[in-house]
Amino acid sequence: MLADGAVKKGAGSRPDDVRAALVAAAAALIEELPESQVSLRAVARRAGVSHAAPAHYFPSRADLMAAGLAEGFDALTARMLERRDAAGDDPWDRLKAIGLGYIAFALERPRTYTMMFQRGYITSPDSVLARAGDRCQDVLTLAVAETRRPDGVDHGLGVAFAWVTVHGFVSLLTSGKLDCDPAEGVDPNPELADRLLSLMRPAFVDG
Repeated sequence: MLADGAVKKGAGSRPDDVRAALVAAAAALIEELPESQVSLRAVARRAGVSHAAPAHYFPSRADLMAAGLAEGFDALTARMLERRDAAGDDPWDRLKAIGLGYIAFALERPRTYTMMFQRGYITSPDSVLARAGDRCQDVLTLAVAETRRPDGVDHGLGVAFAWVTVHGFVSLLTSGKLDCDPAEGVDPNPELADRLLSLMRPAFVDG
């Protein structure tokens, strides 16, 4: 049986299928293995293609890794949009839902999440990884623009506040530096996240 995302070897394999399989394999291994162990051979083996196949689609290991991490950003974007669209029409509810989707993704795919923000894999502002990151950020910036913020909270400050809150929470939680006492009945995902994001409400609701 082929691994998820693998393609059948042989002349019948289409280039787009092989490339997609390599990206899917890279994305899976980024989450499963330490960064140094995600090699071109490991990705090819996971994708079910020859060890020489990655070189036909990606100039280097870094380019393949960037494509795998771009898949992470696209998955994060999809998660935030799914939560936003299920939250209804209220701008604050939609922004909060985006934050909860962000946190849920980061806790489910912590290795991927951490590597997505490492600048080393972004080779140019127009690279596949940079574009995926921009699409993800656009979800947040649009959601903040739709809120009715009080005087003193402009759009840029609102975006920064929302991102610092969710990104900082995830960083503290995944590094073990956030003390969550089970005796208080607080589950860091999702109850604590929900309570934390609720504290942002005065910055995004005028009155």
